[in-house]
Amino acid sequence: MPNSVRIAAGQGFYGDSPRAAITIALQRGADYIIHDALAELTLSILQKDRQKDPSLGYARDLEFTAYNLIPMCYKNGIKLVTNSGGLNPYGAAKKVSEILNKQGIKDLKIAVITGDDVFDRLNDFQANGLTLSNIDTGKPFSEVNFPVTHANVYVGAKSIADALAQGADLILAGRVADPCLTLGILAHHFNWALDDENLSQEGLNKLACGITIGHLLECGGQASGGNSYAEWPMDYPLHNLGYPIATVFADGSAVFSKLEIEGGCVTKNTIREQLVYEIHDPSHYITPDVVVDLTHVTVEEVAKNQVRVSGSLGKPRPENLKLCIGLHEGFMSDMIAFFSWPCAYEKCQKFIQAVKDIWANAGLSGIERAEFQLLGLNGIHGEAAISASPEVLSEMNEIGVRLVIKHSDTKTGSMAFKSIVCLGLNGPPGLTAIPGWGKENRTLLSLWPTLIPRKLVQTTVHCAKASEYLQ
Repeated sequence: MPNSVRIAAGQGFYGDSPRAAITIALQRGADYIIHDALAELTLSILQKDRQKDPSLGYARDLEFTAYNLIPMCYKNGIKLVTNSGGLNPYGAAKKVSEILNKQGIKDLKIAVITGDDVFDRLNDFQANGLTLSNIDTGKPFSEVNFPVTHANVYVGAKSIADALAQGADLILAGRVADPCLTLGILAHHFNWALDDENLSQEGLNKLACGITIGHLLECGGQASGGNSYAEWPMDYPLHNLGYPIATVFADGSAVFSKLEIEGGCVTKNTIREQLVYEIHDPSHYITPDVVVDLTHVTVEEVAKNQVRVSGSLGKPRPENLKLCIGLHEGFMSDMIAFFSWPCAYEKCQKFIQAVKDIWANAGLSGIERAEFQLLGLNGIHGEAAISASPEVLSEMNEIGVRLVIKHSDTKTGSMAFKSIVCLGLNGPPGLTAIPGWGKENRTLLSLWPTLIPRKLVQTTVHCAKASEYLQ
């Protein structure tokens, strides 16, 4: 077993550019590349695909990856680990195999991980006494009246480690928790115990370090200078941002770097910024495999674009796992219009009042909620935005108006926007709208976060040559 292993970030979200990962593969810059494709709502997006075509439900950019990155990784001995399988890891394996087969690649071993999808078991869970209460509100799931679109449990690293032990070159998982993609690689490489309920403190600390490294890699270029306030103003190119590469040692410490031929930067600041990204409690970061205390982490620059990270502490894993249930809450329609100087603000207010009056007189009872945002003033922060003075408002070059309504049926969205088309000529002067007069009836999805006992969730690994998925 080598004393270290190199793991690179290849994707931080569904749709991320493959450029950095391809460059890493070309340069043989890592032993493993991880692709994290699943944000909180990504599974809901994939469910829309699956409703149209049952063979879909996986991250569609995986198809491009199969044409370009996967063959290159296979040629250079780099393994790819991803949760891009989404709601349909077997469908993803079949599609990838079809593309690889066209390129003459048949012996690459693909591991499919399942078990996180509990959509068909929700009724049984409730019948057996689970309330599936919402983590945020405490309300029981029995009060939900919206149709369920999907239900997936955040599972841990063991299935990743098991798949690598079976010789997988490519791992296609569903809702494996983001940092656990990396932890699974490390557990396999260093033979760290994952499911021992009586782990020593040293063992827990190693798992905590593995989660920390995975967390630093999971957002791709965000740890190497992308989306960074810590390095603002950015004095480095962004068009060729290099993604972070972690060289990890057996004690759980790691040195983060990037390819020197790439843009971006890896500094103490970029690493610290990503370290606390989306962390609610740094002393108690809960993951499926270990609870992590980040408050003792040491981050130090050891050379240009090289940052050493160590010192995470571990606590025993939780008894419950997070379950996210997707809900179809209805539909959303919105439109954007702009008004220019002079009197842009007053024109917006007049336009909004006219819209409200038209909708009230039209009797559109199906509108459950309406919002009116002024882009350039409160479009991002809403009521929390600082109010501009009358002098500033009177001199604004232009202001956008965004109308957003939530409704339960598609008829309401269509009627609401048709009823205000007349304001193009009958409303305040100088209106400029995006062609199409808005987007109607987009499916409105939401998430119901809850917890489920770990013992109710069993993952499965199926590892086979690519050619076997075509049979």
